[in-house]
Amino acid sequence: MDNKVYQNLIKKIKKANLFALPQSAVKFLELTKDPANGPPEFAKPISADPGLTSQILRFANSSFFGFRYEITTVQMALSLISIRTIKNFVLWNAAFALLPDPKCGPFDLKAFVLDAIRRGSFAKTLGTYFSELDSEEIFVAALLQDIAIPLLAQLWPQEYEQILTRHQERGICISVLEEEAFGWNHADAGACLVREWGFGETLAVNIAAQHATGIQNRNGSEKSHLEKMIVRLSSLVPSCYEKEWKDTDNFFTTFAAIQVQGITDVDVFKGADQLFNELRDILQLDPPDNTITSFHRQYLSSMSY
Repeated sequence: MDNKVYQNLIKKIKKANLFALPQSAVKFLELTKDPANGPPEFAKPISADPGLTSQILRFANSSFFGFRYEITTVQMALSLISIRTIKNFVLWNAAFALLPDPKCGPFDLKAFVLDAIRRGSFAKTLGTYFSELDSEEIFVAALLQDIAIPLLAQLWPQEYEQILTRHQERGICISVLEEEAFGWNHADAGACLVREWGFGETLAVNIAAQHATGIQNRNGSEKSHLEKMIVRLSSLVPSCYEKEWKDTDNFFTTFAAIQVQGITDVDVFKGADQLFNELRDILQLDPPDNTITSFHRQYLSSMSY
């Protein structure tokens, strides 16, 4: 995306006031930039926001951590859980809080959020098998990789109704249709958003790379390339409401390219499903029709014929 196209995209998004994160999240994220700050400082902006306080306490008391006693205060949660983990939780909760429901063609906000959590869960599970990677960083990149779609559909409702309908009916990749219509895709727009939110360049780069050509080929053990491949791979896991897994060939080709000894697809799928269910429970979302594991079983059954 050239600079002129980028600036036009930023101008359009800014005009729609899509960069206004909740103040509690902004203050918390600012505090995390100073290593001298600790739980007492971080607790102040969170405690001033009852909704965020409730979410963090639910997060801290979930099976995700498995503490044997109840976490009753924000400061207690911050003392027991890494600031990085809490920061990322605040970050993606703040981003999700901005999402509009554009009522655009076949777009379904509930399904969109569940799919985002599934992709993040898969990426984090796979990332934990690589000691050189930060699985939290990969989780957030995979989770937010499509964050721009509902925002863009709000800005360009007619164009996106056509794009989403063609994607659903013909199976054409959304990014391909976006490139044809605008000269950029939602990965480019998502990278713009997280840069403007101040979420960090690494996150922006990993989001922007999800549709890059050649990403399926692993370049040795280069950390940044491996991160991009895992985020890309997460975009190919089946949607929570699909009846069949349409991207199996592409998925397993990419999975094989990054596979290391000791990793099996079954283990990754089971771990991803477990993490997904833990996060879904925290956010109090209904379960989807299928798990990644059940899709995998269907795939193996079809291969046996």
